[in-house]
Amino acid sequence: QGFKLGSRSDSQRIQRTAPAGHEMRGNKHTGRKHKNQNKKTRPSVIAKKRRNKDIDQVHEDLKTPQNFQPGTLPRDEELPGMGQFYCIACNRYFESDEVKQKHERSKLHKRRLQKASDNPHTQQDAEMAVGLTTER
Repeated sequence: QGFKLGSRSDSQRIQRTAPAGHEMRGNKHTGRKHKNQNKKTRPSVIAKKRRNKDIDQVHEDLKTPQNFQPGTLPRDEELPGMGQFYCIACNRYFESDEVKQKHERSKLHKRRLQKASDNPHTQQDAEMAVGLTTER
């Protein structure tokens, strides 16, 4: 008969038992209960989420970038850089112009800018996709 390393017969296997009055829960190896993995869908988490502008709103703001230049924005002590260094595509404020310039070279900003520069979908596009209307 062959012998396998690391194998145990049924009589040699270790059985974990819970103390009297306690039932075993969770992982069989650790004996710990699993934490909730799906925390992002809880209503309390969703209510606390920091809302960003939608892409169609950003698309509208990109049409008038002169409204978001330093000096034209209102000063706000609670925002970074007194609210003067604003990225339209990402809806973020920065401490200084150097930090904003570094952000504009980042991959995240470039992706968001590309997405915002595309023409947003309209209600008419959605109706044409399902076949409700055919005229343009």
